[in-house]
Amino acid sequence: MYDEVTALLAPLATPVSFRKGEYLQRIGTIAQNLYWLHSGVARTGFITEAGAEVTLHFVTDGEPAASHDDLLRARDGLPAQHFVIAETAVHGFKLDWAAYTAMRESNSMLRDYYLKVSECSIMEQARRMCINAAPAQGRLAAFRREYPGLEQRISQKVVASFLGITPQYMSQLLRSDGIDK
Repeated sequence: MYDEVTALLAPLATPVSFRKGEYLQRIGTIAQNLYWLHSGVARTGFITEAGAEVTLHFVTDGEPAASHDDLLRARDGLPAQHFVIAETAVHGFKLDWAAYTAMRESNSMLRDYYLKVSECSIMEQARRMCINAAPAQGRLAAFRREYPGLEQRISQKVVASFLGITPQYMSQLLRSDGIDK
């Protein structure tokens, strides 16, 4: 099914590149695009009312990058509540969400694929919520299992944001682990 879906979506795909620190999606703008990363690391998150940055998850090579709920909010003209930012140089493809949605409505294979991807995303989100209930050391171990090798590709500050701890506490965890980044 994956190959067939890829072939169907190829005409909608436009090559894109982002430098580290560039936004694929900004908070407060209407989300319009789904990105598929060929290489690089992107991060999805939001800003709390108190101004703290919270990292929700990372996207790496071969994965889609977008805030799905913001794409759905865009149907009603509502602005994005999440950001997606390049943590390293990112290369991939951009798909216009409205064009994809129109194509999906007329193609049962795309609808089935979208359903499977959505179900998988819901399960991943539930797994992350369980991980977040663990102590910081357990969250760090789960991060390393979920994203092997990613810790070496991104900043310690960003890992701390994902774990919900301060960069200073992250340094303590790494020292107690004997692994100082």
